[in-house]
Amino acid sequence: MEDVAIIGAGPAGSTLAALLAARGVSVALYDRDKFPRDKLCGEFLSYDALPILDAMGVLAAIDTADAPRINRCRVIGARTYEFELPHAARGVSRLFLDDLLLRTATRNGAIVREGVTVTSIGTPPSQPEGTPALHVDARVVVGAWGRWGRFDQQLDRAFVRDRSHRNFGFKRHFTGPATDSIDLYSFNRGYLGVNSVEGEITNICGLVHASRLSGHKGRWDSFVETIRADEPKVEELFSRYEPAQDSYLSSEPVIFRARAAVEGGVFMIGDASGVIDPLTGNGMAMAIQSALLAAPLIVRALEGAAVEEEYSRIHRKFFAKRIAWSRRAAFLLSRPRLLDATVAAVRTPKAGNLFLRHTRASRNEVMRLAEAWFC
Repeated sequence: MEDVAIIGAGPAGSTLAALLAARGVSVALYDRDKFPRDKLCGEFLSYDALPILDAMGVLAAIDTADAPRINRCRVIGARTYEFELPHAARGVSRLFLDDLLLRTATRNGAIVREGVTVTSIGTPPSQPEGTPALHVDARVVVGAWGRWGRFDQQLDRAFVRDRSHRNFGFKRHFTGPATDSIDLYSFNRGYLGVNSVEGEITNICGLVHASRLSGHKGRWDSFVETIRADEPKVEELFSRYEPAQDSYLSSEPVIFRARAAVEGGVFMIGDASGVIDPLTGNGMAMAIQSALLAAPLIVRALEGAAVEEEYSRIHRKFFAKRIAWSRRAAFLLSRPRLLDATVAAVRTPKAGNLFLRHTRASRNEVMRLAEAWFC
């Protein structure tokens, strides 16, 4: 039995595996996919994650891959509102980043099991003879399976039953003009995020409320044609690009409701512990930060300490306000008329700076966390 079993090898799971394995902890990292693999994501790596990646020794690889530096944000409706970022972020694909972090975990000594679907955790359930199943047990089990997974239902997590706050994500890579900005486009009950990533590719990623998808039957090309017809700025955007992938990638339901950081004794990290609206561009950063928050507490748990309540409290303090602020911003961005009225009233970058302060950790705070772990 390993000390720690981590289910999900995205940025949260692989970062935690790399951190713990480097300390000599016995770690097994499971993922149903084989890497490298694509993943639905805005692919914007916020500046408040970079000190952690630098301390892990992987930021140089991101720079070597020519992941674009992103220096500003533009909010685009009938009017455009623009503000500078205090530090450069990176545009980096999940195809590249997840594979890089997974290889880092392997190099640090984690046992990586790709292409494996975990079917049960904790006490093994009874299985009919001949039923294929992979049961995972460890001294500490960590959920890093993302926004939606089979264990959310098995653990009877409250958000799974929510039918009114369901959204769906979609993305596709394109070729066309590069940009040093993250661009946010508003449309009714949804929004798009656009930024360049490595390899001279532009990622266009969207989020839409389930109520807007009626009649499209999962045909994302059909839905995109609808919003292009509705919004001149969205039509102008897509007219500048050519698809670099055969089709859109879409998500399971994305439900923006509070989630517990520990459920049934399982430590949650990344999106499994709380989903921030993609418009903030802080999802990958939060995933990486949550791994760093959890790592020292998991080490203490292995030493016999009861840390579940402490982790829940620290996680809530670090992330809850950010998630709440992201919901306010998403409400605005998914209502074009309200957004345009707001943008018309905003004359200075102060609103953008306020948004950044409330949806991100301060760089100094992240550096202190990294120094406490790595020193």
